[in-house]
Amino acid sequence: MHKPVLRTALRCSFIAAATLLAFHESLQSLVATTRAGGLIGYYWLMLLAVAFAAVAVARRQPVELPIYDRQTDIIVGGLVFVLAILVQGVLLERYSLYFLLLRIDLFAMGAFVLGASIVLFGLRPVSRFAWVWALPLLMVPLAYQITVILLGGTRAAAGAAAVLIAAAATAIAVGRTRRRAAIGAVSTLGIGLAFLAVMAVSMPNAARLAFQMGPATLSMFIVAGSLYLHARRGRPKRILERTIRPLTTRQVWAGIALTLAAAAALSLVHLPKPGIAPTWVRAMTFGQPLTAPAGWHVNAEREYAWVRRFHGQRAVLIRQRIVADTADPRWDTLGRPRTVMVDTTSTWRPISLEAFPATIPYDESSSRISNPRLIDLGHGITGALVNAVNDKLFLSYDILIWTWRNQDSAQRVMLISVDNHDADAQFPEPSGGFGATLRTMLDVLFRGSTVTSDRDPAFKDAGLLTEFGRALVDTQLQQAGQSQ
Repeated sequence: MHKPVLRTALRCSFIAAATLLAFHESLQSLVATTRAGGLIGYYWLMLLAVAFAAVAVARRQPVELPIYDRQTDIIVGGLVFVLAILVQGVLLERYSLYFLLLRIDLFAMGAFVLGASIVLFGLRPVSRFAWVWALPLLMVPLAYQITVILLGGTRAAAGAAAVLIAAAATAIAVGRTRRRAAIGAVSTLGIGLAFLAVMAVSMPNAARLAFQMGPATLSMFIVAGSLYLHARRGRPKRILERTIRPLTTRQVWAGIALTLAAAAALSLVHLPKPGIAPTWVRAMTFGQPLTAPAGWHVNAEREYAWVRRFHGQRAVLIRQRIVADTADPRWDTLGRPRTVMVDTTSTWRPISLEAFPATIPYDESSSRISNPRLIDLGHGITGALVNAVNDKLFLSYDILIWTWRNQDSAQRVMLISVDNHDADAQFPEPSGGFGATLRTMLDVLFRGSTVTSDRDPAFKDAGLLTEFGRALVDTQLQQAGQSQ
């Protein structure tokens, strides 16, 4: 093996080992979420697409000037390491509620690999792969998941969004000219969507990961291989045909030390801890309205179809307006029967309830939400009680949330009360849009989490929701014939 090849392989192996040290928790989480059927499984295709495009770009003769400044390499690489540490150490905790939706840790991992490549290979050689580095930014986890939702939220939608990634990777791989890049992208898109259509008809119940990986990978390699063979008609078709030049950055001990220091620092940052684990209730059947407990009755009921875009084609979001049969002076001194709004989201893709927080369907851009208070609802079920203050409507809400699941499905229950006890009181309405959530994320980014959090909550209906929640749980479990 030639020395340049050996040195390149050793440095790449070192970067891979350092990345594993720094982001072992992120990689474990990525594997677990993919196995659970999460949309984030597309990231394996992203890694494949990046490697594919990088190999293709590496085959081209370098055009950068033979000017290499190791001091500049160390400075720039060090700044990129600082960016990775700040993202992982600050933003990860700030956006802990949206962790599975944003996966900021994967951006930090990409920044770390970029910094390590700069200090070990040099800024100029790395910059030759600028479009390859930009590829993951074109479809970050949030953008990918929004694209899937806009396309319908189905398995085929997840595959179609993945084909877009394959088209971009092919354009980079074959793009010696703009014309070849356009031909590669359009061909990959057409062939990938054709494969996807066949797959959707012939095997509609295949794993979501198969939809994400299969059509995109096949189209990417078919188009790139075809263009490669077409460009070399009548010529030798050797994959590694260009001369491998010696590496310009021969002294890398300072870069190795800097990379190890950054990896050690990043390894100390832990991922946000998951919320309250769902309670297993094997005998329950989800996807249908809840039964009102004794002393309460269902006043109105509505179903929202758009929830399927977020939680799968069989998902159901049902809103029930449940009103007390009689007034209780403990909950209202003026003798008005209290109303509790019950929103239940049932899904046969339980991981989606973790990826999309309970606040996603509601406009929380004008609200400050308190930290959760744990409530024992009996039967081993723990709920989270939060208080939301809407500064625009001058109203406050108490919200009690819990999740229960069986072998193949899960349901999130939200009980909402408002401090206006009149019959026409305004409750937060599920909207199904991402706009308000994105505005909230920007506020948190630029102004800190204090703009959306309430440090001094006033739980006015904690007793009401606790008593109602326990009665509601008892009623459902009794109907299911299960007592825990």
